[in-house]
Amino acid sequence: MGNPVLKSLAFLFLFSMLSGCASTGRGTGGGSGGGGGILPWSSGGLKMGYIRSDEISRKYADYRDADNTLRNDNRKWLEEAENMEKEITRKEEELEELKLILSSERRKQLEDELVDARRALQKFRHETWYDENSLYIKRRLELMEPIDARVNDAIWKVAQAEGFDVVFDTMAGNIVYVKPEFDITDKVLEQLQE
Repeated sequence: MGNPVLKSLAFLFLFSMLSGCASTGRGTGGGSGGGGGILPWSSGGLKMGYIRSDEISRKYADYRDADNTLRNDNRKWLEEAENMEKEITRKEEELEELKLILSSERRKQLEDELVDARRALQKFRHETWYDENSLYIKRRLELMEPIDARVNDAIWKVAQAEGFDVVFDTMAGNIVYVKPEFDITDKVLEQLQE
């Protein structure tokens, strides 16, 4: 939910709840019976809760273990990039030291090797960290998706057991749980078809 529109909608929702529009009938529909209000749940109060995802990721052992694994993998990739950089520096120094005594053919060969080594390093960095399908992102998803699924399942179970209508994540500013009956997606899609 990094989408600014979704964040704006969440803010408007929270603002309407805090200002009393949804529960007192001061919204566009008037009346406290809920008829004509701008929100589908305007006839009654909502029970809201929140989570602190930073605390969950700090205290949940599976998150810590996955994070440590990812850090170790990243450290290995950094070492590999550093070794490639050292090899490039060695080739540059060799070329500089020997440029006066090298044949033009050997100098050209070393220059080509240097260009290839720089390209290989650039490609490695791109494929490891900077590409949208990088090794880092793939590894992070592999490690974190199952944990995220367990955390989301736990949030849903607690929210349903405690009777919460909406649960926010205070760190990300996201809504992490909403009662399914508040979902108007199908109605919006139907309206778009008209």
